[in-house]
Amino acid sequence: MEPNELFPILSQLKNIEGLEKLDNLTTCGLKWPHPKSCTISDCNDSDEVRQKKLRQKIEEFAPEQGWLCFQSEVKYFCEPAEMSFSGILLYGEVVKNTTNQSLHIREDGQNGWILTYFEETNENIYLVENTVFLGETNLVSNQLRYRVYWQHENNQGYYQLAARFNGFVMKNV
Repeated sequence: MEPNELFPILSQLKNIEGLEKLDNLTTCGLKWPHPKSCTISDCNDSDEVRQKKLRQKIEEFAPEQGWLCFQSEVKYFCEPAEMSFSGILLYGEVVKNTTNQSLHIREDGQNGWILTYFEETNENIYLVENTVFLGETNLVSNQLRYRVYWQHENNQGYYQLAARFNGFVMKNV
């Protein structure tokens, strides 16, 4: 069942207790895997050179918000100027909301990183929902926004395809 065929059914179910959230689903497209997605893991490079290449890729993306996990701490930033690097980066997620793009960084298990770019488009291919998760209490905002994408498969129905970091829920400070 295509997403557009599902909406009339969802509108009938939204009044059932526990299913109110179904009314928040919309549709979109997603460039994923994105052509910019890549791996940084040249074994001939030193750790320092690989970290420099990784940092350069993140800075080229020009994120507006995000979190980066290093060996000794997790650093959060809500403004581009707050982004900083300290030590060896293990993984993280950053977002550029002005273009509906996110970058997911994770180790590849072989002394390198996988950089996965997500870019939302205006197509009607996937169901998408906004979800909020709790983060650490010492953040300016302890709530992290994600966009969760659902794809239809004839034998299984809808299943979660991907989720992308979409920024922080900002508190009035």
